[in-house]
Amino acid sequence: MMMRMLDGPLSESLEVSAVPFPGDGFDRAVTDIQPRLVVVDVTYLDEARVRPLMMNRFTAFGSVLVFASWGGGAWYDDLSTGVSGPLEELSATAMLALVAPPLTVVPS
Repeated sequence: MMMRMLDGPLSESLEVSAVPFPGDGFDRAVTDIQPRLVVVDVTYLDEARVRPLMMNRFTAFGSVLVFASWGGGAWYDDLSTGVSGPLEELSATAMLALVAPPLTVVPS
């Protein structure tokens, strides 16, 4: 369900794929794709157990991990900067802002 919600808006800017965790597909995706943004649906998972596993797997790539639940709320970890915090809005726009390079004003 989470994939359906995000696939359309995210696929306009990113390559989007979904893989089950744990599993061979997940292991291949980690090594082959080396994703910049990883969205983990923790609706039916224990976030306290899954979050450290995901952080360990994606630290080498500096990925941004978003842990989201249909029950509400989301948390992100930017593994390249070490910044973590609540994600106020679970939307494609909010998640893209986590991985988009910041804009810099250049004087003319």
